[in-house]
Amino acid sequence: MSNSKLLLSFFLFLFFPFICFASSSSSSSFNTTPKCSHQQTLELLLFKQNLSSMHAPDDLACRRLLGSDYHPIMMNWSMNTDCCTWDGITCNHFTGDVIGIDLSCGMLQGIIHPNTSLFNLPHLQKLNLAYNDFTSSQFPPEIGRFSNSLTHLNISSCGLVGDIPEEILFLPKLVSLDLSSNNGLKMNPYVLRNLLRNSTHLREVVMAHVDIGWVLPTSLNISSSLKSLDLSWTGLQGKLPDNIFNLPYLEKLDLANNWYLTGPLPNVNKSINIPLKYLGLSSTNLSGDTLDSIGHLTSLKYLDLSSCSLLGAFPKSLFNLTHLTTLNVEGNMLNGTLPSSLFTLPLIEDVVLGFNLFSGGLPSELFKCRSLKQLILRANQLDGEINQASTPLLFIQLIYLSLLDLQSNNFRGVWNFETLLSSLPNLTGLDLSYSGLTIHSDDSPTYVNPNFWFLNLASCNLNVFPESLRAMKNLQYLLLYGNNIRGDIPDWVGEIGGNRLIAVDLSNNSITSLPQFEWGGVTQMSIKSNKIQGPFPPSICNMRNLEYLDMSNNRFDGVIPQCFGNMSSLGMIHLGTNLFNGTIPNVCAYNPQLKWLILNGNQFDGEVPIFLSKCRDLEILDLGNNRLYGTFPGWLGDLPGLQVLVLKSNNFHGPIQTSSTIKLPFSLLRVLDISHNQFAGHLPEKYFQYFNAMKDAIRMGSTPEYFEFNGKYYSIVVGVKGHQLPFPQLLVDYTILDLSSNKFEGEIPDIVGTLNSLIVLNLSHNNLNGGIPHTLGSLLEIESLDLSWNKLTGEIPQSLADINNLAVLDLSQNHLVGRIPQGTQFNTFEGRSFEGNLGLCGFPLNKHCEHSRSPQLEVTDGDVDEDESGFTWKVVMLGYGCGTLPGFVIAYVMLSTRKPKWLNAIFDAAEHMIQTRKNKIRRRYIFIGK
Repeated sequence: MSNSKLLLSFFLFLFFPFICFASSSSSSSFNTTPKCSHQQTLELLLFKQNLSSMHAPDDLACRRLLGSDYHPIMMNWSMNTDCCTWDGITCNHFTGDVIGIDLSCGMLQGIIHPNTSLFNLPHLQKLNLAYNDFTSSQFPPEIGRFSNSLTHLNISSCGLVGDIPEEILFLPKLVSLDLSSNNGLKMNPYVLRNLLRNSTHLREVVMAHVDIGWVLPTSLNISSSLKSLDLSWTGLQGKLPDNIFNLPYLEKLDLANNWYLTGPLPNVNKSINIPLKYLGLSSTNLSGDTLDSIGHLTSLKYLDLSSCSLLGAFPKSLFNLTHLTTLNVEGNMLNGTLPSSLFTLPLIEDVVLGFNLFSGGLPSELFKCRSLKQLILRANQLDGEINQASTPLLFIQLIYLSLLDLQSNNFRGVWNFETLLSSLPNLTGLDLSYSGLTIHSDDSPTYVNPNFWFLNLASCNLNVFPESLRAMKNLQYLLLYGNNIRGDIPDWVGEIGGNRLIAVDLSNNSITSLPQFEWGGVTQMSIKSNKIQGPFPPSICNMRNLEYLDMSNNRFDGVIPQCFGNMSSLGMIHLGTNLFNGTIPNVCAYNPQLKWLILNGNQFDGEVPIFLSKCRDLEILDLGNNRLYGTFPGWLGDLPGLQVLVLKSNNFHGPIQTSSTIKLPFSLLRVLDISHNQFAGHLPEKYFQYFNAMKDAIRMGSTPEYFEFNGKYYSIVVGVKGHQLPFPQLLVDYTILDLSSNKFEGEIPDIVGTLNSLIVLNLSHNNLNGGIPHTLGSLLEIESLDLSWNKLTGEIPQSLADINNLAVLDLSQNHLVGRIPQGTQFNTFEGRSFEGNLGLCGFPLNKHCEHSRSPQLEVTDGDVDEDESGFTWKVVMLGYGCGTLPGFVIAYVMLSTRKPKWLNAIFDAAEHMIQTRKNKIRRRYIFIGK
């Protein structure tokens, strides 16, 4: 989101005042300027020597900030040159002493040792090592040796770990301190309190993402020199100090993302001038008259109250903030119409109101707000018609607007793409996806801001690839999925964005071919669900930074070229549902970080390649519906993070044997689908004992968690009662074991009952015999159980009838005998669930049990309280009164939504059907026992 980009730029330039230290002044000096001493040169070269790499992998933030100037900063450090001329070094013009080191974004990698030679530079005033890879380095206690000189210290985003030592307090001249974004770094609250109170020169402290866990005091005692304090993401707790808004010197305060900050905001002393200009309180638990207090901070320019659970109409107190330039209240539950007075604030530039409940149209004052630069209204309930004729007139006054985001609303109207671009000459970002608007293009060139970087027109009924995109040379995000773009993509598409392009999504269109393109900077590319034919595009092999690739559901064919295996950044590969053939390419040689490999629905043959054992980070492996053969690849059990393994519908054969060399095989596996193969022998009982993720799993909270990679979800097709049901998103805790349609024989082992977190168990269409284990009654979370088409004998255990979550059951086509047990869920199943068992009798079959019956309990409409008995007519009728097809649809809804408790909405929809059935059946008998 461009707001994040704006904040990143603001962050880097505001808090890294020395990020652009240059030695140009040294290089342009006269020959009489003293040179760097021999000893200091040696100390610097020793620091360089102790690093493991001077050419670490790119940092994306640095690449975006510096562009072509991003390079290994130490490359020109040499004994043969004056160190005052080296990149990143600043010297005193009179003495030649090194006084500044700025190696930020320097591509450095290694460990900072406690006695690093940098501490032997006694005159160092400014040290900036930000955005390098010093992972697992401790914060060096020797920092106190700079007590007589250091004024600026920045070691942010370096991977530091451990405790910040008390020696940080021994830097009395410190003016700026930035230790942010070192997620393994900790600071004792005692150290922070003393730092804020006793550092008389300290103006700026940035500790974001440092673990502090400070329970805030009633009153905050900080140095009068402090102007800027960033304690976001630090684990602060308690209520805000009473004087937090009455400090006569603090200009910036960021306490965002501290979930345990509670209570109302303190009052503001209206009798003094409060200089606070920047206030960040997003994602906190503050409550009460929060916004009334803020309305008195009249110097505020930047206010972030996003994700603060704000309710009701837009707070009028904010209209008092006449100096406000940026307002962010995204992610709350504010409702009503958009406040027109907001757009009359004289200096307002950035308005972020997304993810609320605002409704109605856009106020006319919005289109007169000439100062407006960013307008983000995504994910509301806004409506109203904005047609093509009025579009130029509406936007003509917004000459400074750089970002327009109307995503996910209910607008109506047709907009011309070229007219919109020409009406907003400063526009650099546009998101109209799912806005309800239809975007047409006359496919003619038009003026485009050369800095245009973000375009999302998903689901806008776009039917051509606009030629105006050709002018977007700096585009970073191109998102045109879910439209009606047909035919060939034009040859000039490679001109879009150049090496700056980061993400391309053209999925869900009707594209038939791709041209050659050079997008070396792209990290995410999706062209799924088109009609693209032909071989694997060789241009993709040149995308060296590609992390996410989805080419699924097309008509690609042929063998995947060897060059694909040379890519080194891929974390997710989805080539499913195409016509690729040959053997599976070696994607692990240079991709040890690969997490998802999805090749289902192709024509790959051969055995599962052993090189997959080198993909140690693999979480999802889906090779289903191919022509693979061989025995079960048990060596995959050694992959420590494997959670999903799908080998269904191939030509595998033989018994499943465990490896004696793997101690805990498949311990994290949550989904195993090897159905529709030729596996034989007994069920893999030894593997079952290691399926720890299917045992006693801790269910996630109320917020569902899905298998997700960079915002993309893993989908799966699950076999239920002989039908293949698609799940577009798979919950992490949705555990599945499908061994159906093989040649397994023998009995179902009792140990299956220990997999008590299973949601789906399918052992159908095998040659299993013996009885149904009573231990299956321990599968209390199970929602779908299919044991049909086997040779199972004996009676159905009563324990199965006690599983309350069971929504789908199929025990048909076996040799089961005896009375069908009665239970809350069992009473909802149709006769089809039990047919083909000639020895079964009782409800819901028409066959009555002939042996002696237990006393009957007569039940009429008013005899039993349904809630107390646990037996409700709604449940019964949904099972056999609605018929086969509606009942099956209901079961699918419950499985896919994880709500097997019979939805009230479904009850209401079926109420008239239930009542009709009840009127016909006035009396029913329940038999207790045999």
